[in-house]
Amino acid sequence: MAVRRHLWLLALGVAAIVAGYILLAGRHLSWGPLLLVAGYCVALPLFIWRLFRGGVGE
Repeated sequence: MAVRRHLWLLALGVAAIVAGYILLAGRHLSWGPLLLVAGYCVALPLFIWRLFRGGVGE
């Protein structure tokens, strides 16, 4: 199954988002937003792209 093959990328994105919010709550205003951007704008879209890369449009 394709989801299992790329599950590590989803886990990385969710972990980056959770860590970003935890750092923001602790007033670390430099690393918190960077982790949130990495999670929301890099890891999760990359997971979705890799998941549907071969099956859409065929």
